Amino acid sequence: MASREFLGLFVLPSICHKVGQGAACSENLTRNCNNKPVAKNRSLHKDYHMSEIRFRKLNQKGDIIDMKRTLNIALSVLSLAGIFAQPLQAGLATPSGVFAVPLADGNNFIATPFARSEEGVGTIASQAGSVLTVSPISGPLSLPSGAYGSLAAEPYVLEILDGKWIGYSAAISSNTANTVTLPDGAPSDLAGSKYVIRLDWTVESLFGSAASSILTATNLDDGDDFSSADQIRLMNDNGSLGPIYFRAIRGGVTSWFNENGDNVAKTRLPFGKGIFVKSIGSKSLILSGIVRASRTRMDIIGGKKVNLLANPVPFSVGLPDSGLDITPGSSVSTADNLRLWNGTTWVSYWRNTTGRWTVGSSADATGVKIPAGAGFLIKRNSNRGDLKGESALKFTACAVAP
Repeated sequence: MASREFLGLFVLPSICHKVGQGAACSENLTRNCNNKPVAKNRSLHKDYHMSEIRFRKLNQKGDIIDMKRTLNIALSVLSLAGIFAQPLQAGLATPSGVFAVPLADGNNFIATPFARSEEGVGTIASQAGSVLTVSPISGPLSLPSGAYGSLAAEPYVLEILDGKWIGYSAAISSNTANTVTLPDGAPSDLAGSKYVIRLDWTVESLFGSAASSILTATNLDDGDDFSSADQIRLMNDNGSLGPIYFRAIRGGVTSWFNENGDNVAKTRLPFGKGIFVKSIGSKSLILSGIVRASRTRMDIIGGKKVNLLANPVPFSVGLPDSGLDITPGSSVSTADNLRLWNGTTWVSYWRNTTGRWTVGSSADATGVKIPAGAGFLIKRNSNRGDLKGESALKFTACAVAP
């Protein structure tokens, strides 16, 4: 896969919207992506005028293990406001960025290195099954009933910001003024955790409106089909590629469709999942959004099924720094595999019995990195089971302000 180009990362100011929330904001600003304290003496004003941001790679415990990448910010807060339409939320201090993902002619496996805008932040006061009673501290203090559930125009997710389940996120099924319902199977001990409600990606929000997207469209009015268009696909839970989404002209109007002719503009493309794009010709996809400051939990389907995942940060991450401690083995056929696309084929990496990342039969792969903007595969071997809930893999690299 062609190399990715990081176009820019810009820090948004941290602003407390309510009187008396300064302490809460400071607390959030002093936690890293594994909920460990960092830079406790920072002030809110320092964040507002920050001139640089450093990327820190963290191990499973949240300790800093490497710090090599520094980006100088060249834009003022005023000019930033003209570039990004993301709302400023209290306490998160999440920077925004722009990133170019080149699409080569043929098969591409890409990632979403950014999340979408934050709608509200708060604390989970109590939990009954999959129903959370929430106490918002920013955004709407009384949630608009039904605004974030399955009937909303776009998909929303709730993400946990601290504690045992930091990095966990799930689509919101429904909500009332003070409750949020998650799908069945949600952790049962989320009470006391801080959360953020945010929009999740859709075909339209990630790849642009059908009328203006750079992806190649087909003309159904002329009798063409999806084979004449760029194709977008996710991986199903059974380890096979899912439905094809594509851009097409029908009745003189350009829209996003699936193979059945349904409009899929608002179909969810979950953050943290890799995306397969079969491109006709090469092009560059420009992405923008919020840089998350917490690790990412990744559920894995076992039974030798293939999982297409995403590098969720806008920089390359070394295999040992990723936190993806897949099950080791004595060979590539007995260990779980992590596979990277080289533009032509998949290359398998595995951990030997000492935990060292390896390629081939025994070559050292500790210097190999998951590229920025790249999707990658994980396949469990020896008919091992799923890794979900507490056993889910944790991608621990993230971006935090110093």
